[in-house]
Formats: sequence, C-alpha cells, structure tokens
Amino acid sequence: MGRDQQIGIYDVEKSVGSIPGTEIRSLFNSRRLLTVVLFAAFLPVVITSSFFYYTTPDASTAAMLFFHKPKGGKNVPSFISATSSSNTGVEPSNGDTEITTDTNQEESSRNSPEPEATDEDVERTIETSVDVENSTSLGVNDSKPHEETTLEENTSSIVMKRQGPTNTANSSKRGHQNCMKNGRPDTGFMYWKWQPQQCDLPRIDAQAFLIAMRNRSMTFAGDSIARNQFQSLLCILSQVEVPDHTYNAPDDRDNIYVFRTYDFTVAIYWSPYLVHVEDKDITWPDNKTQSVAHIHVDKLDRAWTDRISGVDILQISTGQWWFKRGLFLKGNKPMGGHICDGWKECEKEIGFADPYRLAIHSLLKNSLSIPGYTGTTILRSFAPDHFEGGAWDSGGRCVRTTPGGVSISSLTNWMYEIQTEEFQNVTGAMSESEKQRIKLLDITNLAQIRADGHPDVYMKFQPFSKEMKQPPQKDCLHWCLPGPIDTWNDLLVESLHDKIHNY
Repeated sequence: MGRDQQIGIYDVEKSVGSIPGTEIRSLFNSRRLLTVVLFAAFLPVVITSSFFYYTTPDASTAAMLFFHKPKGGKNVPSFISATSSSNTGVEPSNGDTEITTDTNQEESSRNSPEPEATDEDVERTIETSVDVENSTSLGVNDSKPHEETTLEENTSSIVMKRQGPTNTANSSKRGHQNCMKNGRPDTGFMYWKWQPQQCDLPRIDAQAFLIAMRNRSMTFAGDSIARNQFQSLLCILSQVEVPDHTYNAPDDRDNIYVFRTYDFTVAIYWSPYLVHVEDKDITWPDNKTQSVAHIHVDKLDRAWTDRISGVDILQISTGQWWFKRGLFLKGNKPMGGHICDGWKECEKEIGFADPYRLAIHSLLKNSLSIPGYTGTTILRSFAPDHFEGGAWDSGGRCVRTTPGGVSISSLTNWMYEIQTEEFQNVTGAMSESEKQRIKLLDITNLAQIRADGHPDVYMKFQPFSKEMKQPPQKDCLHWCLPGPIDTWNDLLVESLHDKIHNY
C-alpha cells in the first residue's frame, strides 16, 4: 500500500506502566482482542484488493512470458469472462485498470509503423458521444436507474510502485493518438500500471506472441475505437518485426498487415454497428433530405462476416454509433426508430436500448456459425468517454493527468449491462464446445478510471500553435498511444492463453 493508505496498529502507550497490574493485563487483553478483530476484518480486503501503481521509466522489469505459465493457474485474470459452465456468471472488472511504458518505449514509439487514422473518422465517432443528462431520450429505461459511482467505489487503494513499462508505439505522421508527438506536455499517463485482484497480468511479450501465432490470423471488427486497439497491438508487435501493409482501403478504414517471418495476419474491418446497415435518404416536414441509417438488428454485416473464413481470433465491438438517429428493422420489418422528430417513416420512437440488445444477442448467437469460421469470438465491452464540462461540441474536455475522478455514467452502465446480460443469456444456452469458442473482454470499468488517457486537443499536431486556424477538436473518446488501451491487449492476449498455445 502507499503511504497514504497504510493502516497502523500501535502498541499500548508506555504510560500504562503506571497503571496497576490487573488493569494493565485487562487493557492489554482488550487491545490484543481489538487487534485480532481488526486484523480479521481487514484480511479479506487485503487479500481481494486491487490497485493502481505508478511505474517509473528508470525501473527494471522481470520477464513475464505468459506462454510458460501453467494452464488454468491463478495468473489468469478472472475478469476475462470465458464461460466454461452455464453456472458461471459474468463478473465485472470492478474498476481495475493499468498503464505502463518503459525507457525504450518513447524512442521506439517514434520509429514503428502504424496505420493512419482520418480526421473524418475520428470526428465522426466523437460526434456519437452523448450527454448523460439526455439518457432518457436516448432510450434508457427509467424503470432501471443506475447510480453513478466514483473511483473510490471501484478500487480499494491506489499505491505507488516502481516497475518497468510496456513496449508500445505510435508514429503515424497524422496519428490522432500520438499524443506525445502532437505536443501533450505531461507523460504520467504512460506510467500508471494496473494490478488485478489475486493475480498478475503480464504484458505482451511480442516475440513469444508472434511465435505462438505462427501461421494464424486475428481480425478486429468495429468502429474507430476497435481500430484504436488494433493500432495498439500492431505497434507492440512491430517492435519485433515491421509488418507488410498488404491491404489499405481507399478510406483507410479496412487494413491488413502480415508479419512475414511468422506468417501471422492481423486485420481491421470497419463495421460500427456490426449488423447490416443501409443508409437511406429521408425527407423532413420542411422538405429537407438527410441520410439516415436503417439498421437490421438480426442480420450480421457482411463487411466483416464475408472476410473471416479461416480466421483464428475474432474480436468484435460496437457501442457509440447506436446513439445516432436511426430506424431499426427485424425480419426486414420496421420496429421503430431513435430520434424520430417528425420523420414520417419512423412511426414509433423506441430508443436504441432494445434494438442494441437484440443486435448483441444476434451477434453472440450467430457469430460461431458463420460459414468457414471456426475460430474464437471475443466481444469487447463498452468503452466509455470522459468529456467533462460539456459534450464534444459544447466545450467538453478531458484534461486530467492522473486516473480517476470521473463518475461512471448511467449510459455507460446501461450499455455495459446490456452486453454482459446478453453474453450470459446466450452462452448459458450453448453447448460446452461452443462455450470454449466465445469470450467477453471486460474493459468498461477499468477504462472508466483512465480519464487521463485521452488525446483531448492533442489529437491535432501542436494544437495551440499560431498555424492553427480554428480551435482544436477535443477527443475524449479515443486513447493516446502509448496509453490505457495497451492494457486491453494485455488482457486479450492473456485470455487467449489456452487458444494460442497448446500444452
């Protein structure tokens, strides 16, 4: 524990020497009894507590090769919810989180390749962030309110400890997540490390991972946050070998890289809803037209399903795009819409929560039966934003330089609960063999604590320079690289321990 969290149990004061012997014994016995009671009371907390610690760039690190750990040992994080039994529920991560980097990281992060993000994509995704105060109009059920929780309720203690950092990189010339290159003045966000409960989470050993994944492939499907995680993994692995960029879509949203020495392919496919979407023009009462998403909640998006035949690991994620205006369909028939506002085709306002639940259910139930796909599916849980003082377009910013301080919102809780409940519902009805092929990467609570890990104005190069012709955009949705999102990949790789290495 840190100095501020230490609990001292003190001896009887020396002055008791003047107290008669029987009173001394009585006092001593009372103090001893009190000590035993306090110890018994605090022991479960000490055993089960999880905490942050701060790493320094001059510290050394012991090698952590997860590949050499015994299968099923205590070092496997319990918060990665792979259901091996229908009686096993989904356990939330309770706010655990990490960040690390090392002395060689900052230099190497400027030399490794990374796919470039587009301004249009980043800004478009930021626009999907919504004000929690408007959660009722967004389809959140008032009958099931969620109280906001603070950092103190999610973590038992925050301590300082010396340890070496994670190896990650971001060197894109236009990289929106390269906060250091873009001029962010503080560096502390790179050195916070998460210590999970009752176990240790190893950082990715890039070479060991590439060896284990020889002749295999991994695919990410989702929005720009999925790409943010893809970039993190790509940069970590690029420390071992610079991959070939074998495919780059014209809009930069689909990318494929191959590590030739290991014949390992990693890809990212743009699919912000993961289900089939048709953009159609609608006409408002004032005769103005607008393109609006028509979302088929029971049909998977062929933009990724047609490309995963033979893929070994598939991670899917979807979240913020569901907050946008849309019409929802099931069985090709309209169910209702979100933000109808006089749109005549949208006959019923139903919000996004129920359609989102149906889509998550469909994704989990049907992903394992996609033709040609026999791999493992991972659903990554909802990633929160940290706008404070307003929304993305009303002065909201994320200027914190240490973890914590921002309460988890009702909306984030709601999205997270939909995902975890449907994961449990779907996997509870699966066979044992099917359960071995599906997992939940639970990052919501640990990501919530990392309000310090976003680019804010540093999604732009030198945002306060004289050359900037307009106020810089604030990005409190995506994550700096190096940064907290690297931990998501540590969790991902550790959860796949039994899948990518045979014992």
